[in-house]
Amino acid sequence: MNLLAYITIGLVIGWLSRVITKDRGVTMYPSLAFGVLGALSGTAIVQFLDLAGAAFYAVVGAVGVLFTVNVFRQDEPIFSDTETL
Repeated sequence: MNLLAYITIGLVIGWLSRVITKDRGVTMYPSLAFGVLGALSGTAIVQFLDLAGAAFYAVVGAVGVLFTVNVFRQDEPIFSDTETL
């Protein structure tokens, strides 16, 4: 049952990432997938290290993966000067 909760956390974080970044970030489906991937990897690391707060680290993992993907995109990075005159 916890796995379903962590997947849901990843989906919510992925959706929020898409809403916040709008057209600048990755599209919706990859955003959801990276959110779930980050949540599951964050949870797995915390459970491997036998630490408390797996749900918190699921959020941290999802945000970290999505931030990294959006920053290092080849097409149009988030933090680039894109002003056009």
